[in-house]
Amino acid sequence: MAPSSTLHSLLDGKRFGLVLSAGYFGFYGHAGFLKGLHGSGLKPHAYAGTSAGGMVAAYAAAGMPMPKLEELVLSQTRANFWDPDPLGAVFNVASQGHGFTGLLKGERFRRLLESTLPVSTFEDLPHPLLLTAANLTHGTHQVFTTGELAPRVHATCAYPGLFRAVPLDGQLFWDGGLVDKAPALSLQESAIGKDLDAILVHFLPSRTRKVVGGPMAYPQGLAAGSAALRRDHFRLQLTVLQTRNVPVYVVVSNLPPVTPTTLERGFDALDQARLSAERALARPPVPFEQST
Repeated sequence: MAPSSTLHSLLDGKRFGLVLSAGYFGFYGHAGFLKGLHGSGLKPHAYAGTSAGGMVAAYAAAGMPMPKLEELVLSQTRANFWDPDPLGAVFNVASQGHGFTGLLKGERFRRLLESTLPVSTFEDLPHPLLLTAANLTHGTHQVFTTGELAPRVHATCAYPGLFRAVPLDGQLFWDGGLVDKAPALSLQESAIGKDLDAILVHFLPSRTRKVVGGPMAYPQGLAAGSAALRRDHFRLQLTVLQTRNVPVYVVVSNLPPVTPTTLERGFDALDQARLSAERALARPPVPFEQST
């Protein structure tokens, strides 16, 4: 690679896969990054993602036009997914035995997916797609590349404690970000990866408190430890891919935090991610360790 080679020139004309990382309410950031890519004339050949990244990857792989995807993300309100059911969770302990796994039933979110995804199965997608989830039943990392689309997007997005675990094929699934922050290695090792010249990763760093203390010290500590493990796991993925001579480019976007009560910040997050993509594409690639 020549020192002056920009990321855009390295991807232009290549069959590259786009990996969208986990990130709490990172739908906006990933949509903005895609907008920046499309604006530069680059379109991925395949998609992979987990959690919020998995949702955006699914819509992109389904061929949803960028303006419509942007409109879909920005038009969401809390009412579109907020269906708390604390009493139901208590009854669930007795009836099904897996107890309280999340505040929200997830029925509204599932209906949103079923009514807006352009296709219903992986097999109907115009672009290859890989999603990951945490299989709670077997304690494993689960990769999805076939089957019904909406249930598997739901599974990869089921954030622990917020969404109830998703039952699928007799097993329970939670957010894929628990086991794989950004599934670049899974993409390369899948059948999809055989057709790729390079992998581009849009990475949203996990936000954790720098100082852990007070009454919430225990969950804060768990969150910080989990974030460190997932980051190290991603570093290992990059090392393995490097030894295999697979070109992998990582763009890190530090965006305004968005939560269920601050969805209006999504407009800024989307726009800043678009700018992040444009800046990254206009420059030589930056190693992951230097970009964070």
